Amino acid sequence: MPGAPALHLTGLSHHTADVAIRERLVLPPDTVSARLQAAAAARRSLVILSTCNRFELYWWGDDDQEAHLWALAAEQGLTIPRSQVYRYDGVEAVRHLFAVASGLDSQILGELEILTQVRRAHRLAVMAGASRPELDLSFAAAITAGRRARRESLLGRHPASISAAAVEHAAHCFGGSLAVSRVLVLGAGQVAGGLLRSLALHRPDRVVVLGRNPERCADLAAAIPGVGARVGRWEGLMEAIGDSDLVLAATASQRPVLDETNLPPALAGRATPMVVLDLGVPRNVDPAVRDLPGLHLFDLDDLRLQHCPAEGPASPALDEARRILEHEIGRFERALRRRAAAPALTELHRLGAAMAREEAERALAELGLGSEEKSEIVRRMAERLARRLLYPASRTFQDS
Repeated sequence: MPGAPALHLTGLSHHTADVAIRERLVLPPDTVSARLQAAAAARRSLVILSTCNRFELYWWGDDDQEAHLWALAAEQGLTIPRSQVYRYDGVEAVRHLFAVASGLDSQILGELEILTQVRRAHRLAVMAGASRPELDLSFAAAITAGRRARRESLLGRHPASISAAAVEHAAHCFGGSLAVSRVLVLGAGQVAGGLLRSLALHRPDRVVVLGRNPERCADLAAAIPGVGARVGRWEGLMEAIGDSDLVLAATASQRPVLDETNLPPALAGRATPMVVLDLGVPRNVDPAVRDLPGLHLFDLDDLRLQHCPAEGPASPALDEARRILEHEIGRFERALRRRAAAPALTELHRLGAAMAREEAERALAELGLGSEEKSEIVRRMAERLARRLLYPASRTFQDS
């Protein structure tokens, strides 16, 4: 449609591709920065949103950036069926970005983490010089819409994160309570922190945090004292696994940390099954161990089937939040029109002021008033008439 936003996006998510595909599209921060800098050098706009559940490219204007997705897949030796990749343009791209920022498109309805991830993705593009004013306006409006949707709808009552949903799922596996469970948390990042905060509500019998950086693990455990977590040694990983009922894996490792070398010994001789939730992307647990006796393994795809709103009954929060997003989309479109109209309106007002001065001077020459005070009254009257005539025209221009 004429005047539609020139926002575009392409990508895939938990809705279209399983974790085996998504994990191979996870980009290290330096790779993201390099691609953004290359786009900036080519005078192209680009924002890369890469999370555990989605990989999306956003850009503004006519320089199509979709080739980035296929180039990355080729570099990874990955063949992605086109049916798993989506693309949105114009208003539909705006609507998708707003839904993503609000958590409406998330695996966990209304999750808070995605808002931070959207903000970080945009900030990286700005730092690399790959953004542009219209893209800045798009992401700022999406973040505002996401905050408002959570604040003013029932969205804020849903689980706050994948970490919270994972702990709830784990508790369900143990009959609804983790009170007598021995829990091992692998990792010391944001997801691991979310796991500890959620575990604090369930008060397990024991929680151990394990990671390759013991200082970060100690800082994380100290930051969330309510769970009473202690820090283990990474060298003691096999022993820690064997001494746990529940393992929550959330490391940043690019390779599995639990596999056929360390899990079978840990499972040997157990009286009860071990529950393992793998929240890593790439996965922390080799999927080849899924069928090991005495192991109940769940990954992000399993959680999606339990918690993704697209897979379950409709939530009353959805319609309410979508109404808010549509209102915010309207505000965004009006802001774009005002931005686009600003140069023309400035020129229109400049011409109007010039014409008012010319007509005032012509009238003064014909009247021959001879009084500077009276002449100034005529000049001000001409300026006011010009402004009053231009005001409705300006409003029509902006709102068209």
